[in-house]
Amino acid sequence: MPDVPKLISVKETANLLSVSRATLYRIQKRDPRFPEPLHLSPGCVRWRADQISAYIKVLTPAEKCTEAD
Repeated sequence: MPDVPKLISVKETANLLSVSRATLYRIQKRDPRFPEPLHLSPGCVRWRADQISAYIKVLTPAEKCTEAD
């Protein structure tokens, strides 16, 4: 059976980035590098955990500090 990627919620994604949900959505709109979410059903959005981890790794230290604001 193929590996199924772990999917994480808006809350979990925001926690990984150390930002609020509002800031998460702002990052999603403004940063073209940010992974596209998966819309599983109306009101159910998830991101692949591996894609969020990869995104965090490419951020510069200045970007990491800016996102927390």
